[in-house]
Amino acid sequence: MTSFPRWTFLLFLLGFAAPLSGQPIREYMDLQTHPTMHMAYGFFGQGLEYIDESHPPKLSHKHLLTNVNYANFIEQNEGARIIVHGAIVPEVLVSKRSARKRILAQLAFVNDFVEAHADRFAVARSPQEVRELVHTTDKTIILHSIEGAKRLLDGPEDARFWADQGVAFMTLIHLIDDEFGTAAVLPDLSTRVINYRAALKGVFAPKRKEQGLTEKGRQAIQWLADAGIMIDLTHMSDASRADALAYMEAEGIPPLVTHDMFKPVQNHARGIAPEDILRIYRLGGMVSLPISGVSNLPHDPTPTYQARIDALEEYCEGSIDTYRFTYEVLKEYVEGEVAENLLSGSSFRQLTESGKVDFAIGFQTDFNGWLDHHRPRYGEEGCFEVEAGQEYEAVELEGMPHPGLLASHWRWLEKEGVDLEPVLRASEKFLQMWESFLERREAVGK
Repeated sequence: MTSFPRWTFLLFLLGFAAPLSGQPIREYMDLQTHPTMHMAYGFFGQGLEYIDESHPPKLSHKHLLTNVNYANFIEQNEGARIIVHGAIVPEVLVSKRSARKRILAQLAFVNDFVEAHADRFAVARSPQEVRELVHTTDKTIILHSIEGAKRLLDGPEDARFWADQGVAFMTLIHLIDDEFGTAAVLPDLSTRVINYRAALKGVFAPKRKEQGLTEKGRQAIQWLADAGIMIDLTHMSDASRADALAYMEAEGIPPLVTHDMFKPVQNHARGIAPEDILRIYRLGGMVSLPISGVSNLPHDPTPTYQARIDALEEYCEGSIDTYRFTYEVLKEYVEGEVAENLLSGSSFRQLTESGKVDFAIGFQTDFNGWLDHHRPRYGEEGCFEVEAGQEYEAVELEGMPHPGLLASHWRWLEKEGVDLEPVLRASEKFLQMWESFLERREAVGK
């Protein structure tokens, strides 16, 4: 039986404690990972199962086609106390009926696993449940999301259905152009092959104006918001994102971005322009970076940022160094120019802690079996030689082969003097956003 932390009990005795559901939290929160990928694509190894720790599988940061979301790595993980399970459906050859059935099966798989291991895990279906679990237990907390709305949304009743399943947010557009709008096409071959029609349009009609959101895409944003589900703009093309932001500005809907990048460093379709980041925070939204150095590799950065990269000492591209660089320059922009624009003469430093929450920056691991994560800094696959007698964090020697090294990831950054407060504040910001969407649902009577 889990007991209340002593400090919480003492606060209640003294009469100073606010209701647990209202107390702010500061936790490392993984804004999306994919432990049920084996249910979307049968060739992946099963997620959320326990392995024999005396005979663990040999894992590498190069884990293409491998599901590394073992329960051993996720439970009581100091690097990700809260994780968002991203249910996903293959985007081709799937009917509406099959799509719903597949998502429900993935939600049930996680729920059943948690029920079977209720001493170590809990599913939260509301912000209040998250807060209470954080303050009264030491369990790993799992939330639900859906990455890709294709064939899952045909009207407000579908949005309400998914909200009733406890889905906190939905990524409207995923890898392929669909009924909601156009998806981002990255420079690499894989996404060009997946979304080949959009890639071909870019080759044969490069000057043609890019299509953005469809009318159904705008309607879907409204359906989701009115149902109490946050809208994730990740994976949208530049045109779709622009249309989405314009619609959300008109309707007062806060945007969420769980794993896109910073366009001055990653100058491709998944990079978000500084002016759009300002729009997101002005609307009360939040941006979040993928945690992998591989995902944050620079692509045609501006001369200013390229010069800053070139000036770095001991910079190992594709390692945790690359995540660190993007995070720190994004933080610099959010706490600098964005805050100055929104605070009317005040500055970020003058804010109270509760005010600083509005400028949080999240993270997302995206352990899904498709993506490799960052490489080591030292050793054969790193950039530097291992020195005898020197102590290293595991993330420096192994990179990021699985979620179990997230705590090492944050420890190394902390040792390097990186300010991680925006990351810790992101969990509170996420809950505040979710609460505002649920208030919206109640206000519209749905």
